[in-house]
Amino acid sequence: MLILRPPLPADHGAGQDLWFDWVRSAHGQTGEEHGQSPLALLPRDVEVVLVVPAPALSWHHVVLPKAPAKRLRAVLDGLLEEQLLADPGEVHFALAPDARPGQATWVCACDRGWLRGLLDRLESAGRPVTRIVPSVSPVPEGTPVRHVAFSQGAQPWLASAHALGVGVQPLAGPHVIAGLQAWGWWPAAADAVWLAEPGALQPAEQALPEVRWQPQPLAQSLLSAAAGRWNLAQFDLSLSAGARAGQRWRQRIRTLLHDPAWRAARWGLATLVVALIGGLNTAAWLQERRLAQKSAVIESLLREQFPHVGVVLDAPVQMTQELRRLRAASGVPAPQDLEALLAAVGRALPAGQAGPGTLDYDGRSLLLGGWSAPAETLGSVRDALQAQGLSARLDAGLLRVEVDQP
Repeated sequence: MLILRPPLPADHGAGQDLWFDWVRSAHGQTGEEHGQSPLALLPRDVEVVLVVPAPALSWHHVVLPKAPAKRLRAVLDGLLEEQLLADPGEVHFALAPDARPGQATWVCACDRGWLRGLLDRLESAGRPVTRIVPSVSPVPEGTPVRHVAFSQGAQPWLASAHALGVGVQPLAGPHVIAGLQAWGWWPAAADAVWLAEPGALQPAEQALPEVRWQPQPLAQSLLSAAAGRWNLAQFDLSLSAGARAGQRWRQRIRTLLHDPAWRAARWGLATLVVALIGGLNTAAWLQERRLAQKSAVIESLLREQFPHVGVVLDAPVQMTQELRRLRAASGVPAPQDLEALLAAVGRALPAGQAGPGTLDYDGRSLLLGGWSAPAETLGSVRDALQAQGLSARLDAGLLRVEVDQP
């Protein structure tokens, strides 16, 4: 899940890049990564949640009329016309998740053109929005007032959520307390919650030093908003076809995982997985048995050819060591001996090519330097050595030659 918070309309001009605050979360509980990026550099995700900043929203408490779904929007236009500062046709409405006809409910309103423009730009950038949520919304009855200080652009804000509504004001100057008093939230209640995002903590402490502010990371603010039940994508504000398809697929997955009607299918799938795991375990046991049989054959061959070997710890290694001893006793150089490595280098050198100027032998590998040959020739020498079954590496004009270890 990718959760985005856009800038306010006043924080960017026409043609300017949109910078979003964002957080990514696998399950919506904790943020795996977060940051601030322009639209083109935002991470991609199959689920994109747009968090509308509090200053861009207004809240209206109404009794929801009993009207057909097709006419409900027009009824709300007439009901809220006197409360709006703009023409109802320019405003987008969204009802609370628990809205019921004939009962009091909250209506969230925002600039329709601005919100539609955000959705279009995100879809054009390959980040179609699947859900729209408010950054702050009214809290349930009996819940303490929740104050959140945050920054949008260069302006710190204070959003206060209560069962009676949401108040938003700039977090600066003496007007902050006056605004809280007007809403009846000052003096502060003992159980009030005061949270501040990092960018607004200092202005919050300066504006309201009497309050004990609790720092809240930006990522946690976005996660809290996305965890709410609100979805502002209602009425004529339709999401993209891709977003709707994504919602349908996620719903199908949730149905398959949790719907009781699919319980038998889930049990069948679980049985199949257990059977597959059992088959893999059987195959692994058979493979292990074959390896044990091969090890027994090698150990038997070691004891047969070298009966003086008492304890067998690693039959291939011990057999190699015994062969080296026999070779040394007969005077035949081993592949890793200096003479054998030098002979291999001689065979790899092109005719007429001068050899190295320096050499260093440590008993296992040969390091050759001081070459007068060009890099292309050294590359050919390396390839010729590798063709002889040796390990050859070039590094800063030095050629290291050694026998590949078994």
